[in-house]
Amino acid sequence: MVGKYRKKSIKDLAVQRARILYSLAISEVEKGEYERARRYIDVALRLIEKANARKPIFLRRGVCKNCHTPLIPGLTCRVRLRGNRKHIIVTKTCLLCGWVRRIPCRRKAEK
Repeated sequence: MVGKYRKKSIKDLAVQRARILYSLAISEVEKGEYERARRYIDVALRLIEKANARKPIFLRRGVCKNCHTPLIPGLTCRVRLRGNRKHIIVTKTCLLCGWVRRIPCRRKAEK
């Protein structure tokens, strides 16, 4: 049996390595190597899954769920703001596959 401390350290190590792979994927997208960037993201997602850790926010919101490309505004995604009554909706559209992610955000209370 694996101890509680050891499980936590394995999850922490997996998140750290996933962050490194995500930063490598971003640098590959900037060079134009989309396939290598997708591969880095696939490895990072598999690493998090094998460690049974929760996906970090940069892998949840910063990656296209359809084609696994890092979403970089102006390079691989288009960002638009749509105003509603209570919420502002941030819309990210992947420029490679057309997948759309909508993130609701609260408006700041005006005084």
